[in-house]
Amino acid sequence: MRMLLIIASLLAGASVAAPVKVIFDTDMISDFDDVGALACLHAMADAGECEILATLSSTRGNASVGAIEVINSYYGRPEIPVGAPKGIGVFGEGPKATRKVDPDAPLGSHTGGHYKYRKLLVDYKGWYRYADADDSPDANSVYRKALAAQPDGSVVICSVGFMTNMRRLLETPPDDISPLDGTALVAKKVRLWVAMACMYPSGREYNSMFDAESSRIALERWPTPVAFSDFSYGRDCFAGRAVAEQAGPRNPVKDVFAGNIPSRETIAEDSAKWLRCGFGMGGRSAWDETSVLLAVRGVEPYFNAERGAYRMVGSDGEDEWAPDEKGPHLRITEKMPKGEVGRVIDELMLRKPQTAKACPQAR
Repeated sequence: MRMLLIIASLLAGASVAAPVKVIFDTDMISDFDDVGALACLHAMADAGECEILATLSSTRGNASVGAIEVINSYYGRPEIPVGAPKGIGVFGEGPKATRKVDPDAPLGSHTGGHYKYRKLLVDYKGWYRYADADDSPDANSVYRKALAAQPDGSVVICSVGFMTNMRRLLETPPDDISPLDGTALVAKKVRLWVAMACMYPSGREYNSMFDAESSRIALERWPTPVAFSDFSYGRDCFAGRAVAEQAGPRNPVKDVFAGNIPSRETIAEDSAKWLRCGFGMGGRSAWDETSVLLAVRGVEPYFNAERGAYRMVGSDGEDEWAPDEKGPHLRITEKMPKGEVGRVIDELMLRKPQTAKACPQAR
C-alpha cells in the first residue's frame, strides 16, 4: 500500500510543503551532464525546493569527488558530505580503465573524458579536499549517516551514475550508525530512488551496463519505488548551450559546458552525427538534469510516466523494460515538449548562486 501511495504522489507532481531531502549520487567520470544536474540541484536548494543531504561519487581512484566539491563550493555549500565506493566498481578515467588516476601527474593537453574533471581541480585549487576519490569517506558510511538522521520515508536518492553505491548500501550490516541493515534502512528512510539508467525497451546503457552486477542486485532488491529518466528520454532533450555561451565571469559550471559543447557551426555541418553523439543546437543530452528535475519536482507538469519494471538480463549488461500497471518502477516519457524542458533546465543552471564563491580569473 505504501508503494502505491508513493507512486501516486509522484505522478501527481511535487508538493510545495517542505523541501525535498535529496542524496545525489553521480559518477563524474567522462560525461558532463552530471555537472548540470548538480547545478540544477543547488539552484533548487537556493529556492527552498530541496535540501541536499550528501553528494556521492559512484566511481573511485579519480578526480570525481574533488569535482563534486568544486561545484558544491561554488554554490556556497562546501560542507555537504561527500564520499566514494570502496573495493568494487568503476575506477580511473573510464569504465575500461586498468589503473587509477594519479592526482599528482601533470594535466597535459589531452581533452575529453575525465580530463575535464582533472582540469577543474587544477583551475579551482583550494575548493576541494579530495583530489583522489580514494581518500574520501566510504560512501556506505555517508549514506547510512544521512539516512539514519532523517525522518522515516522522507529521503529521495537521485543517482545519475553507476549503481555501485546502491548495491553496496543494500549489503551493509547493522553498525553503530543504525541497528538496521542496509535494505531495512532504505525501506525505512527512503521515499523514492530516481535513477538515470537503462534503455527502453531494451539495450545496453552506460550507467547500468558497466557495473552490471551491481545494477542487477540493486534493481532486484531495492525495497522502495524507483523512477527512471532513461537513455531514451534524455537523448534528444538538450540543455547547456545557454550556459556555455553566457556572458560574464567564469564559474566551474560554465567552464565545463563551454569547454565540451561543440559550436553551433560544427553541429550544423552534420547534425545527424552529433545527435548520435548526444549533442544538438541546445547543447548536451540532458539525461542527468532531467533526473534531478524529476527527483525534486515530480512528474507534473514536465513528463508523462509509464509503470512497469526495469531488470537486467543476460550477462553483458543488457536491460529490459516490462510494462506492468502494478510494477514498482516508473519511466518518464514526453509530455512537455523537450525543447521547453531543456529551457527549464537552462534557467536553473543560469541562476547565480545565493552565496557564490569568488571564482579565479581565467588563465
